[in-house]
Amino acid sequence: MNHPDPPLDTRRPWAAHIWWIALAAGAAGFAFVWLATPHTRDIEAAWQLAAKLLAFACLCCAIAFFPWVSPRLHWLLYVPFVVLTGYLVPRISWFYYGDGARAHGDSFYTHLYLLLYPGIVLSVAAAYRIGGGSPGRCLKIMATGVLIVFSGFLDVMWQVVNPVTIPETIDAPHINLFTGGPISFGAAIWFTLAHVPIIAGINLLPLDRWIERLTGAAPRR
Repeated sequence: MNHPDPPLDTRRPWAAHIWWIALAAGAAGFAFVWLATPHTRDIEAAWQLAAKLLAFACLCCAIAFFPWVSPRLHWLLYVPFVVLTGYLVPRISWFYYGDGARAHGDSFYTHLYLLLYPGIVLSVAAAYRIGGGSPGRCLKIMATGVLIVFSGFLDVMWQVVNPVTIPETIDAPHINLFTGGPISFGAAIWFTLAHVPIIAGINLLPLDRWIERLTGAAPRR
């Protein structure tokens, strides 16, 4: 028999509804982003990035507050495999094998970085949560996954692991939002390193204690 996680078995009835409300909001946000925003690499407006992050944050909350924690629910993790294998992987593969002219570069970027990577982060967090991980730690996993990709680490390592000449500047839309434009390769490294204390700080936050106080739950044992 599956038992609700302590933060959801609380004196405050609304706490038990957080997960499905967040799931509905995240699904609606994803639909809006997919249908109403351009599928391009460039960030045309800051609100578009905010909308994507808000939809992702809602899905994170849905996973973190999922109430039925049990290894018996491992079968739920088959769902991401079906989505990845049935849509994302063949779609991304087509951009390599079928789009020889690279005419759909923006769509490739969208499927790889805005669908596949977030899907991996959410899948890992879901596995942790279903296996008995706490909501706070689950949120930390997802926040860390997002910060790593937005830190510029990927942009720096792309130049390092691939057979290309190290460029003088890095032109990444998510970095340009903070810097106002392309920055040097060395500055990109510093930009990445600046995220290390941020990631460390987030992982040191007592999120589970805050969640317990917010929901009126008994402390986890």
